[in-house]
Amino acid sequence: MLDRGGRMVYTLDIQLDMVTKVQRWGNSLGLRLPRAVAEEAGVGEGAAVDIRARKGEIIIRPLPGRRYKLGDLLSRVSNENLHAEIDAGSSRGRESL
Repeated sequence: MLDRGGRMVYTLDIQLDMVTKVQRWGNSLGLRLPRAVAEEAGVGEGAAVDIRARKGEIIIRPLPGRRYKLGDLLSRVSNENLHAEIDAGSSRGRESL
């Protein structure tokens, strides 16, 4: 395949087939992901994943990380969902400076 500049572009499709074991973690079962599989899927420690069982198979898909922008969140504030001030008591420590 040629790119827009007329250069040859090669794509490499790597299928990672690995075997691992399901292990007991407390009252649950855990599955360790080999590093190469995690990197290929774009997941790391603490990543959110969707897990489903379909027709005897387990499907694990990474969920996109949520990124919020303050402007987008504030644009959703309206008179209907704006709450009143809350009295948290008097100032303490360095708050009053």
